[in-house]
Amino acid sequence: MRIAFAAALLLSIVACSRPAPQTTAQATTSSADCAKTATHQVTFSSTTAPDTVTARAEGPTCAQAFVTLTIRAANGDPLWTFADAYAVMQGGGAPPSQMPPEIAAKMDEFLTSWADVTVKTTRDLPEWRAGAATLTDSVQGMSYSTPFDRESYEHLRAQNLPDLCFAAGSESSQCIIMDPASHQASLMVTFGA
Repeated sequence: MRIAFAAALLLSIVACSRPAPQTTAQATTSSADCAKTATHQVTFSSTTAPDTVTARAEGPTCAQAFVTLTIRAANGDPLWTFADAYAVMQGGGAPPSQMPPEIAAKMDEFLTSWADVTVKTTRDLPEWRAGAATLTDSVQGMSYSTPFDRESYEHLRAQNLPDLCFAAGSESSQCIIMDPASHQASLMVTFGA
């Protein structure tokens, strides 16, 4: 028993004295990385202090970038975020196997334009006519959807609330409002061709 104990002790000493396996994590940055940002200020959630809209791209190349649009209140609280692949935002559908270089090269222009959101009011949104089964049935040429039923949609539209709209794809947009009941940003409508 003494020999077994001594052998176990010796093995544990040897095991503890071995150097731990080395793992290294190294951040790399190359000239091909795509880390870009554009910001814009808007009056949306408050009339006394502007919100900040930030459009950001991150990826190994701009053709492979993921883009996010984040809206923050003046105090830094997040209000809304939207994200997608840059290739999808530029062309819709699945990203192409090879993005044309001229599209990838326009990342700065895209981010600046994307951050420059439109703020109107809910009265600028289309009416959901009585008797129409969906909002789209009330509008010619565009497809509209809303998470609200007709009564709630028309009630919010009549309140003339600030309505912030941004591109949500190559041919679609989303509009959000500050919901007066919850005081949270809420999707009001999505529309596109």
